[in-house]
Amino acid sequence: MLKEMALSELLQELSSKSAAPGGGTVAGLAGALSAVMVSMVCNLTIGKKKYVQSEDEMKKDLDHASKLREEFILLADKDAEVFSEVMEAYRLPHENEEQKIERTRAVEEATKRAALVPMDVLRRCGVLSGLSRSVALKGNENSISDAGVAAIMAYAAAQSASLNILINLSTINDEDFKGKLKSEQEHVLKTVKDTTEETLHIVQQKL
Repeated sequence: MLKEMALSELLQELSSKSAAPGGGTVAGLAGALSAVMVSMVCNLTIGKKKYVQSEDEMKKDLDHASKLREEFILLADKDAEVFSEVMEAYRLPHENEEQKIERTRAVEEATKRAALVPMDVLRRCGVLSGLSRSVALKGNENSISDAGVAAIMAYAAAQSASLNILINLSTINDEDFKGKLKSEQEHVLKTVKDTTEETLHIVQQKL
């Protein structure tokens, strides 16, 4: 479990020759880092007289960001798990026709699951980018740069998750599954990109 690992231990594990945890896990971690930056801005805004009008919204954003942080960590772990399932499927015997058919089916199903995990990360990045914009607009202006960091990390997580979706889709044979997931991936990534650009514009104007 990533939550139980020290930062130095996690970095060492990520840098090792083991294929998992890898980029999918990092995508989840980037999302979690964005969420904690949103939480930071919220906490530095709540209770300040100057921002009393936005306090209720900041409390809601804080609650949402805290939940997202936990979900991103769980998905970071889940990504490593589903990658292991794909590897296990590839190791199935394939000496006769029946075994080959079963192995092909197992690989396909495991790879689909492996594509869905980063899609879950990407969907949450869509929500997270909106929270980043919210705290940039209404949060403590002394923390405006932190709101910008939150937006940047949400977009980094979204791009990273997208790459992991696409590499899994490249080996899936189910064209209907591929088409639907790729369409959603493109739409959500564009939404995050547009929101990030809007947020960074807000940040630049307040710096």
